[in-house]
Amino acid sequence: MKKGYTLIETIIAIAIFAMMVYIGAMALSQGLKQYKHILSSGIGFWKYAKYVWITKNISSMLDYYIWSPYGYGPYFVGHEDMMSYITLSPLANDMPSQAIWMVKRIKDRYYLYYYETPAYSKLLRALESEYKEDNYKKLPSFVILKDCDSIKLMYYGYDFNTHKYNWYKNFNGLKAKILPTLVKIVYTKSQKTHELIFGVNDNSSYKSNYNFIQGMPHEE
Repeated sequence: MKKGYTLIETIIAIAIFAMMVYIGAMALSQGLKQYKHILSSGIGFWKYAKYVWITKNISSMLDYYIWSPYGYGPYFVGHEDMMSYITLSPLANDMPSQAIWMVKRIKDRYYLYYYETPAYSKLLRALESEYKEDNYKKLPSFVILKDCDSIKLMYYGYDFNTHKYNWYKNFNGLKAKILPTLVKIVYTKSQKTHELIFGVNDNSSYKSNYNFIQGMPHEE
């Protein structure tokens, strides 16, 4: 004959279950209160998180050496309204990916978009096609900055002709044989100008004699 639960055991079990539900509800309520507090505190939580992500993305830039009309060099192309480079993507489990930043003008307002695609072992022609042929429009993307009066990108690097560091509106790592040291995003919003500056951690020394090596992939 099977033995059933007594009334006291049932009451105790129900009490324990009710207490667990109560504790869980309290924890959830407290978590929601903290979440709402963060959003309403004015500290720019999501802006800060985005800044941290951008910092990691740019600082993880790779010395991705490929063949170009200038010989072998690290891939980086930067202009005032776009830049492209290879990074260990925080979005793709640190897999080497091509990052493409695009400044777009929409109804007299400016937006900064980020696009990303796996790099695999792409050569220069394939990397350039992503932005020159507008292939980036099909890639996963999100908005970095929106509804701005203006947005410009600038690059701090070494000029081997003048032997000086300087800020440039255009920077080609393949031509310079080195990556930029800093990337700056200058944007104006509500008539106020802001600057965001990010460092490139993974950089190589200038390789003026980095010539063709037999067996390495290249394009004619």
